[in-house]
Amino acid sequence: MRVWILPLLGVSLFGQGVDEKFFEVSVLPVLRTKCLACHSDGKLTSGLSLQSREMIVKGGNRGADPQAIVKAIRHTGDVKMPPGGKLTDEQADAIEKWVNAGFPMPERMLKAKRKGADHWAFQPVRRPAQPAVKQTDWPRNGIDYFIVAKLEQKGLKPSPEADKASLLRRVSLDLTGLPPAKEEVARFLADTRSDAYERKVEELLASPHYGERWGRHWLDLARYADSDGYTIDAPREIWKYRDWVINAVNADMPFKQFVIEQFAGDLLPNPTTDQLIATGFHRNTPSNYEGGIDFEQYRVEAVVDRVSTTGAAFMGLTLGCARCHDHKYDPVSQREFYQIFAFLNNVDEIDKEDDRKYFNRPFLELPTPEEKIKLGAWKAQVHALEKELEAYKATNPAKDDLGLKEREANLRALENRKPKITSTMIMRERDRPRQAYIHLSGDFTRKGANVEPGTPGVLPPLKARGAKPDRLDFAAWLVSDDNPLTPRVTANRVWQKYFGKGIVDTENDFGATGDRPTHPELLDYLATEFMASGWKQKALHRLIVTSAAYRQSSNARADAAAVDPENRLLARQNRLRLDAEIIRDSALIASGLFAPKVGGPSVYPPQPAGVYQVTQVRREWKTSTGADRFRRGMYTFFQRSAPHPSLIVFDAPDASVTCTRRIRSNTPLQALTMLNDESTTEFAEALAKQVERQAQSDDERLRVAYELALNRAPRADETDRLKRFLNVQRDSRKGHEWAAVARVLINLDEFLTRP
Repeated sequence: MRVWILPLLGVSLFGQGVDEKFFEVSVLPVLRTKCLACHSDGKLTSGLSLQSREMIVKGGNRGADPQAIVKAIRHTGDVKMPPGGKLTDEQADAIEKWVNAGFPMPERMLKAKRKGADHWAFQPVRRPAQPAVKQTDWPRNGIDYFIVAKLEQKGLKPSPEADKASLLRRVSLDLTGLPPAKEEVARFLADTRSDAYERKVEELLASPHYGERWGRHWLDLARYADSDGYTIDAPREIWKYRDWVINAVNADMPFKQFVIEQFAGDLLPNPTTDQLIATGFHRNTPSNYEGGIDFEQYRVEAVVDRVSTTGAAFMGLTLGCARCHDHKYDPVSQREFYQIFAFLNNVDEIDKEDDRKYFNRPFLELPTPEEKIKLGAWKAQVHALEKELEAYKATNPAKDDLGLKEREANLRALENRKPKITSTMIMRERDRPRQAYIHLSGDFTRKGANVEPGTPGVLPPLKARGAKPDRLDFAAWLVSDDNPLTPRVTANRVWQKYFGKGIVDTENDFGATGDRPTHPELLDYLATEFMASGWKQKALHRLIVTSAAYRQSSNARADAAAVDPENRLLARQNRLRLDAEIIRDSALIASGLFAPKVGGPSVYPPQPAGVYQVTQVRREWKTSTGADRFRRGMYTFFQRSAPHPSLIVFDAPDASVTCTRRIRSNTPLQALTMLNDESTTEFAEALAKQVERQAQSDDERLRVAYELALNRAPRADETDRLKRFLNVQRDSRKGHEWAAVARVLINLDEFLTRP
């Protein structure tokens, strides 16, 4: 047994010629002057700290061999330390003696003092006390006490409730991504029951379109796309995963289960088909299958992406910063990055050039009834040719026989004509796990110390089911009630969707350089409510949209702006520009063209000619016909190298990496798209036909147009302006004047904005 291992077994080493005085007098001064500037708990150069015995025994990125330290200070190995020159013989002798004794240190230096461990986000989630407020008649639920308490501290009052029509439009767009129909608004305005709004919320939560709306938010995190990315950017089939997300959200699957099935559904006992489909979450990474590349390099890039996505989506940490070195600001070491990497390193996917025929492996075949019939017929043909070939071989043994070659060619040709079968990309573990190791400086070709699966030490420990934790254990750890990050990050992200900004504005960075929460107690209140509900997402949404804070008017207020110009204290609601897909969906609803089908393969609405001219591989965009032409924006085929222009111009993410918050830009290209794009022109013409069918006089038609497009009646000044515009159009666009009016309405800021 090596001497240096003895302390791990509880054996003291002081007294073996190296006592505490020897360490304080002969060793510690050398460490302070020559070593700790680079190798301390605060600066883990090469992953090695000499400041505490715990970290020394753990070792650095190159391993945990204590003799490596001796070789470094003696300049007899590859690494020579310290960089400023050799130690004196006396200093080197003292360090070697200390190393050989097993690194004895005083009790104060046995354990590492991890910088940043006291950061607020790493502390347990605790349910806060409800604050006392003066405006006791305003709160509708627990959320409002925390909001109004902050407002009262600044001498502000909340805004009054939005008018009923605006409130209905807001909550409909937020919960389903669709504006209410004209008739729906009329019914809601006529409903005088005290709980009319709450009833409407329940109706929207039960809508199948709720799963589409909130499923689209999740697909941003999952970096969902219909193509592989990189230069070739070939189409991929993974829309079944998108359907799984929509169905899971509609079914209000507990968030714990929602995460576990996506992260490790394949490792569950006897996984169902749906649980396998769910694992597409981490198969949405871009994939490179170009000739001449190192397939292992791009496999590693995919795993790194999965680690970074996990950090941003669930933990609110920039884990990717620790790929090449210890995190500069947060208590996450490079070793811990690769411990998480180890959980995700064993997916059985392409990693060698001779595996090119297995593109997108692993995948799950899910043939439709029609495809099963075609596949059965094909298999029968293959079987018949195989029998014919074997019979021919038995009577014609010559290998160069022309008849034999012809039959072999026929069989190969048939095998290459296998019918297209619907499939989806999934996760699957290898039979033989890969060994994970630290990539020195992030270079996968430079192998450092081997690592085993593990989690950051600053967070509660992972509880493994077996001797060695696996991806399923890690998934359970992510959504454990003891994990302080996931419930906070999730609650904050949901809040962000309803108010435009999170309680923590840096929603993907809860670390030391991220913003502190504006309402820390409210954040923990939401997190505890979320967990207490059984991690039900609908319960969290219901809580937020029924609060008085959510229901406030969004009208600007000079008094509030003077105190809180960014409205972080929420003295009013925020007006939010609609997401790219929802702008299309709103136009479809207003025009009456909306195809309500939920789920299914991606579709190809009209797009400008020449989009694929910017890509290396030219592809054909076969514009959809029939109902598929008018599907929701979330079903538009997403080509990573050339996304549909109407999506990108309105800030849809490019799907190359996880997106935790979409930006909201304001550019001339957006106006040009809404005025001239083939689809928006088509929507305007359909809206005009609806208006002409439903009313006869100009005043009545303008009222109908406003109700269809904006869910309200026009004001008198708006009617006057549009009538003047209408008369001008009658002179120049005979027969198409109402299409011009419709184009005006779907280009209004009010149409593009959630109230």
